[in-house]
Amino acid sequence: MTTGPKLRLGKTLVPGLLAVGLFGVMALITLNTAFEPMTQAAGAGFPDDVSITAELGYALFGFDSLQEIGGTEPFLAAVLLVAIALDAALDASLVLAKREEEGEPVAALSSTGEASSSETGPEPAVADGGADGGTAETGGRNR
Repeated sequence: MTTGPKLRLGKTLVPGLLAVGLFGVMALITLNTAFEPMTQAAGAGFPDDVSITAELGYALFGFDSLQEIGGTEPFLAAVLLVAIALDAALDASLVLAKREEEGEPVAALSSTGEASSSETGPEPAVADGGADGGTAETGGRNR
């Protein structure tokens, strides 16, 4: 028979409280943001004949003289923040994807298998894997 979940207090409670606090801060920011329409009449947005990508590229590399309109730095900051967030997510996925066997990390491209032992040392590599009945000493060929 299983028992119900139990609340563990101590060090395990701190990350959960931090996550709830971060959610609260993000909710407050979202609720207090005025989402006004960005129209040309309101003085926001890009004209139809201006490339947004080119303007961001000019701002990224500091080519202010090539920009047709200014004020692209807030967009550039948003692009860089999204890039950092995606990089952090990629790094976290790689950390979570690590395999462990018996508490030890396992390399994804390990050259030794379960059959090899440390006393005999690694066997020489054979191109065909020794499928034709040969041994590693003969190079995979029967002589």
